[in-house]
Amino acid sequence: MTLQIKTYSEIVSSMLTSIGQRTGLTNFNIGSVVRTLAEVYAEVAAELYAFGAEMLKQGFLDTATGFWLDRKAREYGLTRKPAIKTRGTVIYSRRVARNTNIPIPEGSIVTTPKDQAGKEYRYFTTEDAILGSGQLSVQIPVIAESAGSSFNVGPSSISKMKTFIAGIDAVTNPTDWITVVGVDEEKDADLRQRCFLAWEELSQGGTARAYVSWALSVPGVKSAFVDDTLPRGEGTVDIYIMGEAGPPDPALLDSVQEVVDQNRPITADALVRSPEIVTVNLLLSVTPRAGYDAVAMEAEVRRRLSIFFGDIEDAALSIIPLGVGKDVVVAQIVGIVMAVPGVYSVVVHSPASDITIHPNQFPELGALTVTMEAASHE
Repeated sequence: MTLQIKTYSEIVSSMLTSIGQRTGLTNFNIGSVVRTLAEVYAEVAAELYAFGAEMLKQGFLDTATGFWLDRKAREYGLTRKPAIKTRGTVIYSRRVARNTNIPIPEGSIVTTPKDQAGKEYRYFTTEDAILGSGQLSVQIPVIAESAGSSFNVGPSSISKMKTFIAGIDAVTNPTDWITVVGVDEEKDADLRQRCFLAWEELSQGGTARAYVSWALSVPGVKSAFVDDTLPRGEGTVDIYIMGEAGPPDPALLDSVQEVVDQNRPITADALVRSPEIVTVNLLLSVTPRAGYDAVAMEAEVRRRLSIFFGDIEDAALSIIPLGVGKDVVVAQIVGIVMAVPGVYSVVVHSPASDITIHPNQFPELGALTVTMEAASHE
């Protein structure tokens, strides 16, 4: 059965036709009493049609969104993974090691400089600390003001003190300063995928999809791949995961291992591991059609290839991102670029052929060089 959705104009036209047939009235001009009443009722009917269409969409797992997808997920025993605040350490320092102690209170605020959009990222110290007599610096743990991946800033990005501390000359965040990676709230597409995986987990037990489902249930895991070809001998299974910000840290590996151990078949020797990173450099030549903006086209090519390698996301595009154990296929790269509006042709110079990615490897986009050729008038 198909739900027939009528527009406001169609409803008005249908009502006036029916009134004319039943009453013989003919004055349906704009502003007439009959037309005005019909238009009022048509607005209500149109809203009911729209509501019915929306409820139909929200009633199925593959089309539900937001609150309604959360409700569907509960049917599978799942909840949306929450956003996580970035945690790490910063270094407070002074130029001269004086014979004085400098107390740094809990809750002291440090920030990044404002970016081009005027946004600064604030962090708070999480414990009292002292820069001791004769010391030049002290390392202090901090937590982001809000949850989300945008607070996973690079080294030396945190350089401003909003809380004045006498005697402190500078603050910075060192290399590998992050101890807990900030994570955005789970997107609809990711929660939907876990729901489908959970269904297969319930129906089939300890299959590869079940291991993927268990791994993805842990906050901070972006993707997972299972090598169930007995990689370490009879009864062994290896699960490779990637974190939101790249290869997983030991804490994330331990968290996933704990979940897997709680659910795996008793006879399975399942080990959660970090994959080997394989850097893939791309060199392309793109020929646009005449009349298209080559600069905008190059930007879109770069954006879609970044989606393909999993660096960014866009649910509006049907691009399946690469992951652990997924081969880099040149024909897929060509297809992604050719799908950009205005592209006439593309030549992939590097890689010259498909790159085989082993089950313990993860393809990462390295240098991306896009050369825009002269426009084609064909």
